[in-house]
Amino acid sequence: MGVSSKSFLTYAKCIPNGECLKCPIAGKSVNYGPFKSRRRGVSIGINLFPIAKVCSFNCIYCFRGPTKILSVEPVDDGAGINESVLRNALRIAYEEIIKDYGVINAVDFSGSGEPTLHPKLSELVSTVKSFVKDYDLDINVGIFTNSSTLHMSNVVRTLKDVDYIEAKLDTVVQSKFELINIPHKTLNISKIINNLRNFRKEFKGTLVIQTILLKYGNIINYMFEDSKSLAEVLTTIEPDEVHIYTTYRTPRIENIEKVNYEVMNEFSKVLKEYGLKVEIYPA
Repeated sequence: MGVSSKSFLTYAKCIPNGECLKCPIAGKSVNYGPFKSRRRGVSIGINLFPIAKVCSFNCIYCFRGPTKILSVEPVDDGAGINESVLRNALRIAYEEIIKDYGVINAVDFSGSGEPTLHPKLSELVSTVKSFVKDYDLDINVGIFTNSSTLHMSNVVRTLKDVDYIEAKLDTVVQSKFELINIPHKTLNISKIINNLRNFRKEFKGTLVIQTILLKYGNIINYMFEDSKSLAEVLTTIEPDEVHIYTTYRTPRIENIEKVNYEVMNEFSKVLKEYGLKVEIYPA
């Protein structure tokens, strides 16, 4: 599946070329950051869909707004992002950030949408790894994914080459999955869970499961039954860690309620009882 750059120009003033680390059109640069966190240190983000959000989900809590192109197949970014563009963007970001921070610990594919839907993901991951090697850097390369593409052999091959994967799993219940993540109609949470299990067997890096807790009207995913069912599934996936979040930026839909630390802590206690390593990230 391909989408021309003309389709994307309604969402940005220009085609990204890797020259802008801090784009005046919020969120439209190839690189963004830097960020400093206890989980990743000082990190650079790579946004493979800088002009329009491409994803297989349309999560109610996403602070990046609604999904513009809902797809389970690879989608052209419409911006011409290739190896040379990304390498140039990395060079500019590195030179800017190293002056202020003195170190960069991680480079993460994340940003607007689902990075594993980019048709050149493999080449772009190789570009990052080559950049790290050429600059003799001790940098951890990661990908943040919604877990929906792990049935694709080419995606799995590419993800096996990175150091860190943070994979979304907000619920293990299909009805809640459909209400919270609003996935493409072909997606099924049971298949996603099974794909995570299979991926874990092949992936030798750090696998983290990310779960966001929230309340939206009658939609709640943090009750005891939720934590117990999630814990039972996670023991079969065997992640290195589980990261528990709540909404911390303005969601795309109003009236979504974040949860407090006490709720997050009670939820995590159940997971820990199953032998899982859990980190809490309150808003």
